[in-house]
This record gives sequence, C-alpha cells and structure tokens, in this order.
Amino acid sequence: MIHITEVKKNSVYDYLYNAIRTGDIKPGQTLTERELAEKIGVSRTPVREAIRKLEEQGLVTHVPHKGVKVATLTMEKVAQLYEVREVLEGLAARTLSQIQTPEIIDELNSYVAKAEKEAAANNIKELADINSEFHLALTRLSENFYLEAIMTMLQTQIGLMMSTSLSQAGRPLRNVEEHKMMISAIQSGDGDVAESMARFHVRKAKENAFKKIAEGGNG
Repeated sequence: MIHITEVKKNSVYDYLYNAIRTGDIKPGQTLTERELAEKIGVSRTPVREAIRKLEEQGLVTHVPHKGVKVATLTMEKVAQLYEVREVLEGLAARTLSQIQTPEIIDELNSYVAKAEKEAAANNIKELADINSEFHLALTRLSENFYLEAIMTMLQTQIGLMMSTSLSQAGRPLRNVEEHKMMISAIQSGDGDVAESMARFHVRKAKENAFKKIAEGGNG
C-alpha cells in the first residue's frame, strides 16, 4: 500500500506511478484531478502535470466521455516489450563482458546483496526497485549512450512488468540467482555466454509475468 505521506518526499508523479505499479491503482481505473488532489493533499496543477507525463509514457489514456483511465497492457504489447528488452539486455551483458572491471562487478554484486535480503522477506516493491536499479546499471555501465537512452525510455513500462513477474510465487529468489549467474557470465569475459544468460533471464521473467497475468494478477 502506498501511503499519502510518501508524497511529501516524492513527486505526485512518483506517487501515482508507484500506485499503478503496485496495483493500488488498477488497470482501467478512472483518474480525476480533483479527487486525486484532495486525496494527496496538493493542488490540481501537479496532479495534471503528473497525469500528462503518465499519458506520454503510455500508462494512462484519455477515453472520450469517460476521462483518464489507467492503461491495460495487452498480451501482445507485453510480449513485444520483453522481446525488445531481451535484445537490449543481451547486448548490454555482451558489452560488459568485454569491458568489465572489478568496480563494475562490485557494483552489480551490491545490487544482488540488497536484493537477496528483500527476496528472503518477500518484499516485492523493494525488490522491484532494486531489480530496476540492477538492470539500468547493466546498460549504464556498458557506456553505450543509445542503449542506455532506449532502456531508460522503456523503464516505466518495464518496471510495471517487473512487479508482475516478481509477484509470481518463488520468482523473487530465482530472480536473484539468475542475476548471480549473469554476473558470473559477464565476469567470464565470454560475450556469447554473457548475452545468452541475459536473454535467458529476460525470457524467464517474461514467462512468470505471463503466468501472473493469466492468474489475474496486475503486479
């Protein structure tokens, strides 16, 4: 549950995005500026700006005569998102295997260490946050400007699906183990192995997201 007091520390956009990601605000739910402003305790202006940003990212949509509704990702779009993510993260892992340094490996391992604690406690929201940081680090550390830019652009949608995938029973701990395997593959210096492991990880995440969606889960 996202608490209203968190908005004092974060922007209205962050509050709404996290509420959508965690399912506090559900797909198809109508968002109204007045009600949200009253609930959060802010003026309508930051709410309007947040909704505009969410719309630009495809997370909400204007429905004629019905207002703004939270978008529902179709299975087709989810599949397309994972296909693109698989290619991009495979490239990032391959690149990292060729430019790896002790500092790069240490940073990736630091995310895994934090993720292990949250996975053991089944703290899905916190784990999803760390998971996003790990995957963004893969592209950032690759030092490929365009790769990082594309992944950053897609991150809002990817973040939603990460929460969905990680909500599948048993997935949190398996996710951490796959991250360890990815780091080992990168550290091996073998580009083919690193790319293959990264692609495998994304495919497993896709499988679990589809299972959760089929069960009626929304993250």
